[in-house]
Amino acid sequence: MKRKEIVLIKETKQNEFVPKIMDHIAPFLSLRAGDRVAIKINLSGAKEIYANTHYETVDSLIHYLRDRFAVGPITVIEGSDGAFFSAKTTWDIFYKFKYKEVEMQGARLCNLDELPHEHTLDIETVSGPQQVQYCRFPADYLVSVVPPKTHNIFPVSLSIPNLVGFVKPEQRVLMFGASAQEMKRINFSQSERYFQLVQCANRNFVALLKQITPSLVLIDGLYGMEGKGPIKGSPVFHGFAVASEDAVAADALATHVMGFNSDDVPYLELAFHAGLGNNRWQNVIGIDPQTVKFPYRPHPLFQRQRKYRERPRPVGPAPPSPQAHEGSTEAKD
Repeated sequence: MKRKEIVLIKETKQNEFVPKIMDHIAPFLSLRAGDRVAIKINLSGAKEIYANTHYETVDSLIHYLRDRFAVGPITVIEGSDGAFFSAKTTWDIFYKFKYKEVEMQGARLCNLDELPHEHTLDIETVSGPQQVQYCRFPADYLVSVVPPKTHNIFPVSLSIPNLVGFVKPEQRVLMFGASAQEMKRINFSQSERYFQLVQCANRNFVALLKQITPSLVLIDGLYGMEGKGPIKGSPVFHGFAVASEDAVAADALATHVMGFNSDDVPYLELAFHAGLGNNRWQNVIGIDPQTVKFPYRPHPLFQRQRKYRERPRPVGPAPPSPQAHEGSTEAKD
């Protein structure tokens, strides 16, 4: 598997955040002048600002991509979980969190909920195999911009769970392994069915990643969420960013920076064995991960999440061992 570069920076100033991370990763990007760019954001909270991708980050990224790469049309896209479960529309959430303003910058907005969900994905649930419908957005280059958060199914929620916005709104909950009614009946803190739910969810998101793979992941760690994420947690003012064209490696490095072991996130291992990216990183450009590592308070279900281990283990080559050289940092989990 060809290694793609990965960048980690420390920055606490909003106006310097995007230019700094993008200046580091820009020389290694496959982005070309004239490319149609889609920026997939995360608006999982209907009112919780720290659950969502920060507008100023996206606004700054739009200007950078135009000035540095002379890209073609830029569209900010999302299908909001927060909207669906609060009986609102994704447009409502766009406007609440300032995203209407990107149109003033010449970019466009797209509500993924309004696109035809013409593609079918086979998934696993606690009730057996099912299918969900998902959409695609016509773009040459897909950027996923997400905040780092804890989660009640996965230890962390980063770029790979962010793909759920492409799924038909009423079917998104199935990606986590059960229908809405089944979710209400499962005792997450005690029931053995919770482990089945976790198994299904991890496999389902890897299956979706096979179909929709981000061209670039930007983990916007200016702030994150700890505790009862991905919506009801507490803010963490962290001040880091990760960028890579390898979504799996980006999520794995951000997991480590958040104080978790990437081996406790099954979708990272499953994605690696499916050939979708590296769940170990090496030769990090920027700073040593240890200098910005900050342990997030885990979700109350974290100890249950840790007990879960995929069985049988995926068959395939072992992850590459980190190889340090002068001026680089090693992966240490």
